[in-house]
Amino acid sequence: MRKKRKPDYNLPEKSCWHLYSLQTLQPEKFVKVVTKILKRDYLLIK
Repeated sequence: MRKKRKPDYNLPEKSCWHLYSLQTLQPEKFVKVVTKILKRDYLLIK
């Protein structure tokens, strides 16, 4: 039997991005993520 999660549990914000995961993003999301990578808010994993 599986345990139930708490309904108010939120996943943490993704702060490390791999090049391949950026390829699958929608254009609007891609622009936001790349902007944060350039500001060094997010980390790019090669």
